Amino acid sequence: MADNKAKSTKPVNKTPPKSPSDPAKDRAAKRLSYDLNSSHEGAMAGEISALEEAFRKFAIHGDTRATGKEMHGKNWSKLCKDCHVIDGKNVTITDVDIVFSKIKGKSSRTITFEQFKEALQELSKKRFKDKSDEEAVQEIYKLIEGKAPIISGVT
Repeated sequence: MADNKAKSTKPVNKTPPKSPSDPAKDRAAKRLSYDLNSSHEGAMAGEISALEEAFRKFAIHGDTRATGKEMHGKNWSKLCKDCHVIDGKNVTITDVDIVFSKIKGKSSRTITFEQFKEALQELSKKRFKDKSDEEAVQEIYKLIEGKAPIISGVT
């Protein structure tokens, strides 16, 4: 009888232990390096603007299946917060959400890089009221270029 009880227990988990590095970070790095080395419309392979690089970093943040070509509203809001596009007076989180809803397609949940630039143009008019449209767009690009998602509260 003791033999029957031993056999009826759950099978032993034979998966190897996880490596010390975070597999999600490894996948994200591979995706980014693949995307950066692949050809893109309007740019030569390996040639990517700092703005587009920031877009891709925020687009894949928190989503292991994301390719970096489209951005969800959650990541759009995070980009605006982390890059200080939201100043609390001229641009608020509500403004950011409204612009996202206006720019994306009706049946879509994401925006592309081109739509992202349109959204930034909309916000730049509110954020930098005292500057011309072109100067305002350049200022908002400077806020975002070269930035990556800030990870806080992770232990």
